[in-house]
Amino acid sequence: MKIASEEKRMLAIAAYRDGKGTQCRIAQMFGVSAGTIQRWWRAYREEGRTAPLPRGHNPPALDEEMVHRLDALIESHPDWTLERLRDALGVSCTFVTIHNWARRLGWRYKKNRYVRANS
Repeated sequence: MKIASEEKRMLAIAAYRDGKGTQCRIAQMFGVSAGTIQRWWRAYREEGRTAPLPRGHNPPALDEEMVHRLDALIESHPDWTLERLRDALGVSCTFVTIHNWARRLGWRYKKNRYVRANS
């Protein structure tokens, strides 16, 4: 879903402020939900903000150099646990992060012994 422009938000807030209808009616006029109008109005009333909040994501937990180090660690120590790999890298992240990067690098966890494949 696209983010509504600041202009659209300002028009909706002005319409509600000027008494041109209820929040539900203004929501219909602008093609958004009543909850959206409530959020826009609250942000305007409490913070004076009509612009949308910035969007983005957190930076990756492992940079390119750490990913290469992880690959080398798994190559040299395939029996290490995710916790031990994380500690060897010296990063503060979850085990899932280490697991996901290992999978992206093409590594799959297998049992420490070989077993015959089912026929």
